[in-house]
Amino acid sequence: MRNRAPQVSLQNAKLSVLGREQRDFQDRSVRKSRNADVSGVIEEEFGKYLIKAGILSGNSVARAFPRPPAKTQAMIADAVGETPEMAIEALKEILEERDKKRNDQRRLEENTGTLVPSEREYIEALRQVRFTPAQVTMLRALSIAGKEGLTIGQLSQAAGYKSREASIKVFKKAGLLIAEYLELDIPQPGPEQNDGAAQIVAFSHIESDDKPATWIMHEELRCVVRSVL
Repeated sequence: MRNRAPQVSLQNAKLSVLGREQRDFQDRSVRKSRNADVSGVIEEEFGKYLIKAGILSGNSVARAFPRPPAKTQAMIADAVGETPEMAIEALKEILEERDKKRNDQRRLEENTGTLVPSEREYIEALRQVRFTPAQVTMLRALSIAGKEGLTIGQLSQAAGYKSREASIKVFKKAGLLIAEYLELDIPQPGPEQNDGAAQIVAFSHIESDDKPATWIMHEELRCVVRSVL
């Protein structure tokens, strides 16, 4: 008796073809622009985004991803148009509106005058920025400390640094990485305990002259660190 050929439904066949088309577009999109004649994909940097445009299932599609060296390449937004170039222009308008809305939603920190990003912005930044193990430890320690905060000495101890200066440098760098990804204006540097880049992560609080300053992480970031890092 002959074996029956496996039954393949038309719906499954369509899904299989669509899946291949999507994979083909993704594969093409990671190639360099020098291979554009072969792949048909256009790449263009736009602020903190990398836009990739091409033909997908007969449609001109543009997609925005975090610009390298981001940790992942998750898609942020997309748009369609009559041509890939028109799709890119439509996507730029979407991204500009996205950034404007986010900027309007930032909270003004009264202690320092810093504009604090929303939880959604912090989530995106923490998922994309490459922190060192020491920076992750510091961020986690500050989030656990909550409103009590930690002194630089306590942060140094948590991250395993004997040098206070080294731990301050690492701490400031964490704030700078977030600021660079979110394109935040870094506050003007002040006293050592109130340095601009560090204010992206936390604000400095001095209870009295005979006690060291404590760093208190912004509430929006505390919630995010616990869920993302």
